[in-house]
Parts: sequence; structure tokens; C-alpha cells
Amino acid sequence: MDYILDGRRWDLSRDTAIPHLLADHLVITAISMLLALLIAFPIALLAVRYTRVYLPSVTIAGLIYTIPSLAFMAMLIPFTGLSRTTVIIPLVLYAQVVLIRNIVAGIRGVDPTLVEIGQAMGMTSRQVLLRVTLPLALPVIVAGVRVATVTTIGIATIAPLFGTQDLGYLIFQGFNTSYNDQVLAGVILVSALAIVVDLLLLGVQHLLSRGRVAPNAATAA
Repeated sequence: MDYILDGRRWDLSRDTAIPHLLADHLVITAISMLLALLIAFPIALLAVRYTRVYLPSVTIAGLIYTIPSLAFMAMLIPFTGLSRTTVIIPLVLYAQVVLIRNIVAGIRGVDPTLVEIGQAMGMTSRQVLLRVTLPLALPVIVAGVRVATVTTIGIATIAPLFGTQDLGYLIFQGFNTSYNDQVLAGVILVSALAIVVDLLLLGVQHLLSRGRVAPNAATAA
């Protein structure tokens, strides 16, 4: 804790100050999750519309998830170099398995009667999706985003090995210099960030669930 409480570690004039590292960690996580959602949503919507798409897409995403992050990023170095891109690409792909499953589960869990009511009111398929299905599926979708985001925050700690600074810098720098307080500071800050983000998303999930019958999220939480 001495490292975290040391005012010099919060000096914004230093590139490795805690606020800078925290901001970099958040940027990496935010970019990764945004891109992951942009990829997962179309795949999930296809999987809902065409049942045969679901198993192959989840299987491929699951296989990608089993690739060790260090090995995955190392394989990208000849193509993307030591850069933020090398870190973000695996993070985006790792998030797919959880996001696809939860988006599909959320949409399939919506009461068909509500969809039929929307159609009876003259809504097009797109309007039913945007105004009925997705709003009701959001609690389950957000549950998946929670899991994927916390996982992304954890994996992103290895970014310093690939030329990108974030909170993981404290862990690796402390390990290299046998500075245990710095290692502990990195662990505490990464854990605290993951917990805070998870609680924020949990709050969003509860707000979205309030006043509506949410789809069964037993497989998604």
C-alpha cells in the first residue's frame, strides 16, 4: 500500500504515473469491448435467425478462447509489431464466446407472445427487434458484457510485454526490480478496477431488469 499512497506515484508529469496507467488500461478495455460488441452482435443475430450458425460460431469462439494470451499476442508481432493493436485483437476475440452466447440467450429468452403482439401492431421485423426483443434481452446481454469486461481487464495486464503501458506495468516492473510493493500495488489497482467496473455494470443490469420480465439469465450470469 505504501506505493499507492506515495504522492510521487500520482504525479501527472510522469508517463508511468498511476492515473496515466489507469487511463491507458481503461482505453484498452473500452476499445476492445466496443469492437467485440460490434462483431458479436451481427454473429448472434445471424445465429438467432439461422440456427445452424450458432454451434459453429460458438465453437470457433471457444477454440480461440483456449489459445494462451501470451502465445496469441506473440504470434501477432510479425504483423502488428509491439503495439496496442497486438493487445486489442486477442482481447476482442476472447470476448466473443461470452458475448455471442449471452446475446443469443437473451433474444431467445424473450416471450414469443410479446413478439407476436409487436407484429400484430404492424411493426416490421427490424422494429420488433429494436423496440421489443433487444430491450427485453438487455439484462442478459449486459450480464455477458460484465463477464467479458472483467476478463478483458485481467488479460490486459500483460500489455506491457507488447509495448503498451497500462496497470500491468506496475506488476512487471516491480517483478523485474524485485520491488514487491510495486507488484502488490499493480495487483490491487487491477483488482479494484475490475470490481468497480463489474459493480457499475451490475447496477446497469439491475436498472434494465426493473419493471420488466427479463429472459432467463441462468446460463448467462
